[in-house]
Amino acid sequence: MKKIFLMLALALTVSMASAWEKRPDEGVFLLAVKHLSPEAKSLVEKYLGENYADDVFYLRTLEQKKQATHSKELRYLHLSADFKSIGVEGEDALKGIEQSLAVVRARDSYGTAEVRKALRTLINLMCDMHNFGYVRIEGVPQSQADFTFTCYTGDYGKRKTTAPYKWQRFWDLYTHWHGGFSGALWAEDMELCLGSQREELSKGSLYDWAAQIGEKAAWLYSRINPSYVMTRRERNELEDLNYEMMTRCGYRLAVLLNEAVK
Repeated sequence: MKKIFLMLALALTVSMASAWEKRPDEGVFLLAVKHLSPEAKSLVEKYLGENYADDVFYLRTLEQKKQATHSKELRYLHLSADFKSIGVEGEDALKGIEQSLAVVRARDSYGTAEVRKALRTLINLMCDMHNFGYVRIEGVPQSQADFTFTCYTGDYGKRKTTAPYKWQRFWDLYTHWHGGFSGALWAEDMELCLGSQREELSKGSLYDWAAQIGEKAAWLYSRINPSYVMTRRERNELEDLNYEMMTRCGYRLAVLLNEAVK
């Protein structure tokens, strides 16, 4: 059931050794933009303009340049064993999202730079929250560190070799395989394939979403341990799950922005 647009780009791959991918985050943001109210779209245009490529990668860029003032834990979703939020302010994605939304709602009381920072942080943390590599769950050891798993790079004969993968790069892995896709094409493809399910994918509260993400992440982590070697076929089959999470993120981001300007 591979998507029409993706089939056109399968032959264009990018090395896993390259820099962190911006395109999934761009695609998520541009999908959200498609569903913004006129008021929310005006807000985005006013504070972010057209240079969204920098905005969607804001926190990572600060970290890469060693200019970050935020805690590393800010980018992680911290959940209990029953998927309730246990994060603390300043060290949790969910709390960071709430703080960013508070600034956006009260934007008339803040300067332009502060509102822009809040919007950029909101976009970044929503993407992180939907990336299983940034979900920490009590009682799930694999989620408590920068866990590395091993995957076969080929399935037959001499090609059956293994390579380590950082779980944090799960979000980026599949877009590396479709090197011909821009962020705009990812947004178009997500809308084409899952647009009819938008209401279902975006319903619920921020805390409902966190619990749903936790359940999916726990299921995924349950399949992996340090001695397990994932087959290439298994890795490929997980692409649809990753694609679903990207789409959920885009639609949910639109919901948050639309509500924030009411």
